[in-house]
Amino acid sequence: MPVTSKDPVILRPKALRPGDTLAIISPAGPSSPEAMDQGIAYIESLGLKPKVMPHARLKNHYLAGDDNERLADFHAAFADPTVKGILSARGGYGCMRLLPHIDWSLIQANPKIFIGFSDLTSLLLPMFERTGLIGFHGPMLTSNLIEGDDYTQQELWKQAMGQVNYPYRIPNKTQYHCITSGTCEGKLIGGNFSLLAALCGTPYQPKTQGAILFIEDWHEKFYSLDRQWMQLKLAGLFEGIQGLLLCDFVELEDSEEEASLKDFFQQLGAFLDVPIGLGFSAGHGAKTATFPIGGLARFEASNGHLEILSSPTGPA
Repeated sequence: MPVTSKDPVILRPKALRPGDTLAIISPAGPSSPEAMDQGIAYIESLGLKPKVMPHARLKNHYLAGDDNERLADFHAAFADPTVKGILSARGGYGCMRLLPHIDWSLIQANPKIFIGFSDLTSLLLPMFERTGLIGFHGPMLTSNLIEGDDYTQQELWKQAMGQVNYPYRIPNKTQYHCITSGTCEGKLIGGNFSLLAALCGTPYQPKTQGAILFIEDWHEKFYSLDRQWMQLKLAGLFEGIQGLLLCDFVELEDSEEEASLKDFFQQLGAFLDVPIGLGFSAGHGAKTATFPIGGLARFEASNGHLEILSSPTGPA
């Protein structure tokens, strides 16, 4: 059942606390049994209770089970009153296949912590727009949570468990370059660049006016980044944004003829008159910050400071 509200009330999920049940779902690609077991042990070490949903361990070629199975786990995790938060096992591909069948009213009636990134971009953005629920663009269980460092892990749980005071400046652990100076405020909207491009022209194309747009990607070539940029530009996603934060672009298949990443984005973004910065620890890099999708933020492009202005979670 679709939610018809054009501008839903912002829903802040309750912060997690020790002893809470955290559902593990696989809405995209499959995880190895070994990685899943390691992830479950990690969640238990935090004092949380992992609940692996019935189909989360399945493998169907490049998908973790068929569409009905993955969708059933997604819905069941939100419907279960004992579940206080939902963590995606990994990305890959598959979330877009679920979009036409999601019961957004169920989510709106049961707001919970929801965590993922990469392919999960195609769930996080429609979820915020259709229900008002702030989700968390952050590390996932069998990829960068069990493989990540203290920064990656702590930045997620500090926000998900309501352990920071706001305004909160997210520390950056990568090399930063200011492209266009200035300071702006707006809702954080964005995610994986290729998924944003894939959503263009669909009913789930994100609304970015008034937002601080952030993008990240990996294993791309400069021409494919250029194509995705043009797709966003022609679809109007750059119109009315307050600022642009270019996050991790890692393991690019570069060539000697290509310009530097800074020069590349500087040329592409020359038409924009907003603060722009390149280089922030969010996405597929070794250190992954957690961004609340729809959370109010301030971005200072001159020094790369990104500050979350108000808590994305409610009381536990």
